[in-house]
Amino acid sequence: MATDVVVQTATDQRIADQVRRYAVRLAVCLIIGVNALFLLVLWGSGVDLDQIFAERDFFDPARDICLRMSWYKPLGEQDPVRLCKEWLNLGDPSGRVHQFNKDLQVVKGTDGKVYAQEGAGDGRLIAVVIIVVLLVASGMWLQRHLIARYRARLAAAAAKHT
Repeated sequence: MATDVVVQTATDQRIADQVRRYAVRLAVCLIIGVNALFLLVLWGSGVDLDQIFAERDFFDPARDICLRMSWYKPLGEQDPVRLCKEWLNLGDPSGRVHQFNKDLQVVKGTDGKVYAQEGAGDGRLIAVVIIVVLLVASGMWLQRHLIARYRARLAAAAAKHT
């Protein structure tokens, strides 16, 4: 009876070691596969991450030199206002000419000052975030399912041989 316990624990230990090795290999494969799938989705969506996460560039008279002015009509206003269209940023060592972003809407605040308001996004970034969450959740579910299935097959094979 004591030998049955030793044989059983040795078999359980062997199964646990095999499951652990399988889980590590599966985790590495899923990390590589899901990242590749994520990059494929990101590439296919056409989302320009440099544009989305770029620091917004606005004219600041304290640190910029205006090169060209233009008239802009604030949203809901009759009279246009004159704003800087192109400028040099004195803090930018590249010396490139900065331009007013055409995607920004000019609005006039209740205080009478003019502000730049960003337009509505196209929703592709939200779709990419949702796909990433789905990829991670499905990867976690798939990993648990495959490990449980592998463990059950090893236990069935061990029961058949004893």
